[in-house]
Amino acid sequence: MTTLTTYRPRRVSVFDEMDRMMESMLGNGLSNVKASRYPAVDVVESEGSFGLSVELPGYAKDDVEIKIDNNLLTISAAEIKEAEDSKKDKNKEAVRYIMHERAGRSFTRTFVLPKDVDKEKIEASFTNGLLELVIPKVPKAEPKKIDIKIK
Repeated sequence: MTTLTTYRPRRVSVFDEMDRMMESMLGNGLSNVKASRYPAVDVVESEGSFGLSVELPGYAKDDVEIKIDNNLLTISAAEIKEAEDSKKDKNKEAVRYIMHERAGRSFTRTFVLPKDVDKEKIEASFTNGLLELVIPKVPKAEPKKIDIKIK
């Protein structure tokens, strides 16, 4: 059975190397660090479609981009610049951060689509920081019985 999977290219990134080094020092405590770099995604399958739910708190609809290239579905978002913009706002009082955990960030997640999906009918909605995609499957061809005529 073919299903929707995360696309993991073979190339090694700097983050992968850092993750390996940190994991060797910290053990399994690294999962929270990895999770904070990418949004959480739930993938579900029903008889007629796949569904993706992507948590994107702090992002606006216009920050998010969805592309399909062959059988790859890519979801990406631009940096959040709200914190930087608020520092530059001349009408606001100057601030000094005591703790600064939120940062502008970008991400890209790519998923391999199964061959049995209808790419032209994918629907996306964005509500309260949750991006939801419905990816319909192509209906399976039903066997057709051919009647034999007598002549």
